[in-house]
Amino acid sequence: MALMSAQKGTPDQVRAVVYIRQSKRREGDSRTSPEAQHVKCDALIAAKGWHHAGTFADIGVSGWDPDVIRPEFEAMMEAARNGEIDAVVVFMLSRLTRRGAMEAMHIQEELSKYGVLLVSVEEPYLDTSTSMGISIFGLIAALAQQESDMKSAYVTATKETLRKAGSHVSGMAPYGFTTERVSREGLSIVQLVPDDDEAPVVRRMVEDAVNGTSASAIATKLTQEGEPTKTDRLGDTGKNRLKARHARGMSKPLERTPWHSTTVFRVLRDPRLAGYAITGQGRKAEILYVDGAPLMAHKPIIPAETWWELQDVLNGRSTVPRREKRSVPTLLAGLRILRCGVCGANMVGDVRSGKPYYRCHRPRGAVAGHGGLAVSQGVVDDIVARRVWMRLSALDPADPADSRLLTEASKRFTAQRDTSERKAELVAARTELEHVRAARHNLQTDREAGLYDDETGQVMYRESALRLRDQEAVVTARVADLEAAAENTVDIPAEWTEPGEDPIGPGSLWESWDLAERRAFLALFVDAVDIAKAAGRGLRANTEERVGIRWAGEDGDKV
Repeated sequence: MALMSAQKGTPDQVRAVVYIRQSKRREGDSRTSPEAQHVKCDALIAAKGWHHAGTFADIGVSGWDPDVIRPEFEAMMEAARNGEIDAVVVFMLSRLTRRGAMEAMHIQEELSKYGVLLVSVEEPYLDTSTSMGISIFGLIAALAQQESDMKSAYVTATKETLRKAGSHVSGMAPYGFTTERVSREGLSIVQLVPDDDEAPVVRRMVEDAVNGTSASAIATKLTQEGEPTKTDRLGDTGKNRLKARHARGMSKPLERTPWHSTTVFRVLRDPRLAGYAITGQGRKAEILYVDGAPLMAHKPIIPAETWWELQDVLNGRSTVPRREKRSVPTLLAGLRILRCGVCGANMVGDVRSGKPYYRCHRPRGAVAGHGGLAVSQGVVDDIVARRVWMRLSALDPADPADSRLLTEASKRFTAQRDTSERKAELVAARTELEHVRAARHNLQTDREAGLYDDETGQVMYRESALRLRDQEAVVTARVADLEAAAENTVDIPAEWTEPGEDPIGPGSLWESWDLAERRAFLALFVDAVDIAKAAGRGLRANTEERVGIRWAGEDGDKV
């Protein structure tokens, strides 16, 4: 702002400037809008017979944040130092600063040093030419700080209340969502709902990731397809943000914002995709639990069980290989029950020289004595399927082990046919429990490998171990409650206990089922399949002895 030309001030000719500040632009009829401040300050200058030397205005700038630069305020203070003004007129003291009495006094002291008066329209008793005025100035500044602090505390408390109720409280909606207001328990909540344009893109991203496509490859694909990012969809607002970002750096602006792997990860990691409420923001965001259960506050883009499966993929515990164009649909790895007998990690499906096989997803050398465990996929599938059918054909209800297996299988059979919301919640809870247990196992494995040996690592390990332990206890209790809610069970089909001479051969039920039906069948009777280290050479070496089955309801018993 350029000062109006004026001679050196005299008692009859005071050069007065107006200072205006507003943290947000408001309508012109607002009492504290820039327009209203300007009119009132101009009127005061005219009433005193002073010379109006100009106006300094910081619009959209905080008077509280110490990191915010107020360019017009700085220009006004420079004019005072240069002897170009004799008085500063503000609408209210809070327009000058909201950082308290000390900050206000510092401003007043510097103005006074250069013989500049400070006058307030709304506080006519504020006159820094008298000692009484200076005292009152300090009191008013303190009250301005108190008002600001009370408002800040109120806003913080309100946000915390809404956050605990599952509301989206700040910032734009995450990618894939838009917002709508709903009433929940007497509160007006901002709920996230799938965006018609972005949600389908998120579902494609999830599908690609679950099938083994890397985040980098997904980002490249989206960029090549010209899929707009969130910034692009914001229009002019997004462009202005990009300009500000490029102004702070050296990179050249692009016509369209490219997708990055970090952006893809941020989208896929977000628990809100499954409808969960979160606590915290960014990388510190976690699922919000209320009374031991995750709070479902938003309309999901994907089912909860799919989101948990996705997290396993992103965490390297995928049931498909993380290599482009090599993922293959599998019976046991796809069912998420195949375990490495050496390190306990999940095994994935892969292809070597055109032949399908299962392998531990951990690389060679990651665990002592590991050696990259692998086994023929077709041979293991055949062994597991035949053992299950053989046990069914020899079931004895009077045998305690067989009775437990039948009871558990009947419960699971009922759950598979339960289309209610309880089933979806139970599936999600079981998936979450498996995820937590796998995380605890991997944490312990990493510790044994020496990844937490230093002091910082030990602290991180203890914090993670305690958090996962408590989470497992909570989720275990929730699973138990949900399972107990299923009062009635449906008996498994009688024909399953009389499979015939070749239960998986031509003309059998097994032979007529597709992959999904075979997985659903095995899931009734098998909790896990462990593959031991080979004693001989080749993928078929002593495979029969390497396969161990943990039966449903047996708490780790193997056959």
